[in-house]
Amino acid sequence: MSEATEETRNVKFSRVGDSEKLTKELSNLDGVIGLLIAEDWLEVSYDAAQIQWKGIEQVITNNQFELKSDLLSKWKRSWYQYSDVNVRDNFNHKPHCCNKPPK
Repeated sequence: MSEATEETRNVKFSRVGDSEKLTKELSNLDGVIGLLIAEDWLEVSYDAAQIQWKGIEQVITNNQFELKSDLLSKWKRSWYQYSDVNVRDNFNHKPHCCNKPPK
């Protein structure tokens, strides 16, 4: 893992399900480095080259947690997803010589 691909994300819940089950499932995902779950929010650190925010969000919603649906929260989660795709793509990019066209 590279420090350049490590991300830490925070999200708020509007309703909380079984936090022990969620902690166990998120901890078992490849690439998840750390978790902190409070009463109404989650902080997760992960390697964006191995796992994307979309996969983490799906585990959260599959465990009966409803993420806040206000405009700022939706925008923030969309930004997480967008930046994770960029991190993954940049991590996997093979640079080419400036004098040669890409293959």
